[in-house]
Amino acid sequence: MTVDEIKKAITRAFMIYTQATRSQAQGLAPTRSLTTGKLYEAYALAAIAENLTKRERLRLRLSSGSIVALKSSHGPINRDFPRIDVYDTADHRIAEIWTDVEFLTLSYAGSSPTPGEYHELDIVMVGVGATRRPKHDSIWLGAECKHRGYTKNLLKEILGIRRELSYLQQPRSTKFAAWPRNTVPANPASCLIVYSTDPRVSLYNDPPGRTFGIDFIHEPL
Repeated sequence: MTVDEIKKAITRAFMIYTQATRSQAQGLAPTRSLTTGKLYEAYALAAIAENLTKRERLRLRLSSGSIVALKSSHGPINRDFPRIDVYDTADHRIAEIWTDVEFLTLSYAGSSPTPGEYHELDIVMVGVGATRRPKHDSIWLGAECKHRGYTKNLLKEILGIRRELSYLQQPRSTKFAAWPRNTVPANPASCLIVYSTDPRVSLYNDPPGRTFGIDFIHEPL
């Protein structure tokens, strides 16, 4: 797809799955100010919104901040930026989805965090009202998005993130009934997804993905 086609697909998905107006959806991923890699993050976010709506039966709604576009540089949660609010079938707001958020790792000691005690995820789904850098045990779902060849170095990176999110355990129930998975071999039981335009990413679903509870998804543009 061309950049314009990608932008149109993102706009259409956000309008359908987050109840965004056309102007809101068009502003979320401004083509002129984003690299292709950051545009792919918005594309993956749209795919997450579609799956949560269709397969998990959740309702999503865009909540705009004073800044129009999605956050595209890593850091703590900043409520001036847009987020996606998530509602269950009883219409209770249960979670929030943010982009480019740093989380406090499992090894965080509880004082002012050093650079080794927080890491970034491209997309996070956390409980309602999360602020600053959410703790590892407040993350429902995290996603990394790679618009490039998926190499062993990137595999090692995501395995490190999984280790800083949770301990390897017998399967535990996640916050989800069906998608991305209802159990994960991790405590806390967070879901972790890798999206990549490289079809080779799917090769890592077994064994590392199965063993550590990571879903490697080929999502072409």
